[in-house]
Amino acid sequence: MVHQLLIPQQEIRTGRLVLTPVTPADIDAVHELFSDARTWTHLPAGRHIARAETEDLVQRKIGGRVRHGLGSWAVRSAESGVFLGVGGVDLTAGGVWNLGYRLVPEHHGHGYATELSRAAVDAARELRPDVPVTARVLTNNPASARVLARVGLSQVWQGPTRTAAPAGVECQAWSDRALSPAQLDWLVDNA
Repeated sequence: MVHQLLIPQQEIRTGRLVLTPVTPADIDAVHELFSDARTWTHLPAGRHIARAETEDLVQRKIGGRVRHGLGSWAVRSAESGVFLGVGGVDLTAGGVWNLGYRLVPEHHGHGYATELSRAAVDAARELRPDVPVTARVLTNNPASARVLARVGLSQVWQGPTRTAAPAGVECQAWSDRALSPAQLDWLVDNA
């Protein structure tokens, strides 16, 4: 377990959101979110069944933040403090930031994904401007593709996914800039 004093405490406030580093204290809220089938309509196989899956995810997010100085946040309403979801950027083994988010279904459609994604892209560019910001999205999730376009990413690849996606669904890779062949290969290999 990572000691709390080792976690960089970077709170970011946007117009409507408070973004704080994910901690073990968030496990219950994150598990409720990740075990909710409604948050996995585009990728049903990704749903967390066991709490241990969520514990592992949170610990990996904490470890990434400690190693790289930036990672995923717990997303809360600035007005009410209500937990809205998880999101941010994580540095991958492929040498790119991976932008991702998952929001509580009742809070979809309010622009929170775009607001969170803008903050994540800005934070990544500030910390490591030399590292591309990328994202992967399934073709059955056009709403997330629109978010990526809104925050300045462009589609750089589309093809078969290696995840257990529904039949006929492909993966798209998006980036905020041109990628090296090795970076693109990593994204394709991990689609």
